[in-house]
Amino acid sequence: MSSSERPVLRVGIMGGTFDPIHFGHLKAADAARVAMQLQKVVFVTTHCPPHKSLQHLTPVAHRHAMVELALIE
Repeated sequence: MSSSERPVLRVGIMGGTFDPIHFGHLKAADAARVAMQLQKVVFVTTHCPPHKSLQHLTPVAHRHAMVELALIE
């Protein structure tokens, strides 16, 4: 199968601190998925954005775990 014959996978990326992740994040990702006809949306947890202080953020591993739990179907 040549590269021109391969099906295109339409993927969106939803990035953020997700501290905590909430229903608004999930609704925005789903609305983008529908509007842009995406097959999937990948959530990327930001370690430390430039506009926030690490001392006020939940550790990234905990935020990432919250995202994983929120996405369980």
